[in-house]
Amino acid sequence: MSTERKLFCIVVWLGVIANWGFAIWAILLDPHSLLAFFKLGDVESTVWLYNYSILLMILSLFYIPAAHDPFRYFANAWLLIIGRLVPASTFFLGTALHFMPAGFAKLGIGDSAFGIIELILLIRIMRARNTASA
Repeated sequence: MSTERKLFCIVVWLGVIANWGFAIWAILLDPHSLLAFFKLGDVESTVWLYNYSILLMILSLFYIPAAHDPFRYFANAWLLIIGRLVPASTFFLGTALHFMPAGFAKLGIGDSAFGIIELILLIRIMRARNTASA
C-alpha cells in the first residue's frame, strides 16, 4: 500500500472520529456546551442539533469503506470529499451572508481541511494507479 493511500485512510478515519466526537457531544453530553464551545449561538431547542448529529454519524459510516479501499469503493471515496466540501462551503457562505453565527466558519474550516487533504490524496492515489496500469 502506498504512502498516499495510508495517509488517505488515516485522514478519513480522523474525520470520522471528529464527526462522531461532535455528534456524541451533542447527543449524549451537553448540546448547549457544544454550541457555546464552537460559538454557534444559543438556542432554546437543540432538536436540530440532535438531528444533524444523527445524520452526521450515518454519513460518516459511508466514509469507512472508501478509507480502506478507495478503488473498490470509488463512489464512496469521491462522495466523502463532496460530503466535506459542500457543507464547508455552506458554512462559509452562511456566515458571510449572516444566515449563520460566525462560529459556523470554524466548522467550515474543519470540513474544508479534511476535504482538501482527502481530495489531494485521492487524486494522487488515482493518478498513481493509472500510471501503474498503463
